[in-house]
Amino acid sequence: MSTFYRLSIALLPMSLLLACLLCLLLFLETRLVYPAPQGGNAVANDFGADECFFAAEDGTRLHAWFFERPDAERALVFFHGNGECIETCGPRVGKLAEALNASVLIFDYRGYGKSDGNPGERGVVQDGVAAVDWFCERTGKNSDEVVFLGYSIGGGVAIQVAKQRPPQAFVIVASFSSLVDVAADLLPWLPVRVLMENRYESEKTLATLDIPLQQIHGARDRLVPLRLAERLFAAAAASQKQLTVVPDKGHNDLDLREFVPTIKAFLDKIAP
Repeated sequence: MSTFYRLSIALLPMSLLLACLLCLLLFLETRLVYPAPQGGNAVANDFGADECFFAAEDGTRLHAWFFERPDAERALVFFHGNGECIETCGPRVGKLAEALNASVLIFDYRGYGKSDGNPGERGVVQDGVAAVDWFCERTGKNSDEVVFLGYSIGGGVAIQVAKQRPPQAFVIVASFSSLVDVAADLLPWLPVRVLMENRYESEKTLATLDIPLQQIHGARDRLVPLRLAERLFAAAAASQKQLTVVPDKGHNDLDLREFVPTIKAFLDKIAP
């Protein structure tokens, strides 16, 4: 029996173990990145919204709420976080729409709420493009007249969508330089930079886009450390950008209604 053959036999259990570990990591990644809550029985009309459905490019049926204001000063598409869905954050978005005097669309990514399909970066970005297209058709706007507001992973989605549908401006809240950076910070003992499929490379993308950027981030954010938001801000090619650091807030306790004056002041400056 050759040495090579004996070595191959000896390494076989380890190879099988590594293959199983890889499969487990990929399985867990989807569930950790996309918890995909299903919501409840909230009714859009009860919160002043129209319920609507539209399809992504691949035919996946998506669910959305549209807050339309006839006298709106702004047009905004809201990209929610990975642990949210329309029914958990839609009512808050409705109050934000009122405070900003904006027409706002909030939609669920595939696999979330009443949206069909299974989430993954490529499909979720496709969902974002479809949402922007639907919103522009409904409001008569071009994408460069629409603000993209993204919370947490929603910021990553919004930034990737902008490569295909450039917005008027970004408002990016509690988001990251890349999702891989977040995972590497939380799980430094795992080779996530090699293995992760859902990457959301926001830092690389913003370095190529001169689109006004406002970032809001909690200094006490333990999920997405402030330094990752600062990296994103430093890399952004935007000639007009602003980073607001909130000293006493973490990742999930940023109430955007508290920052309406800050958001309005920034948007008024870049598009009076």
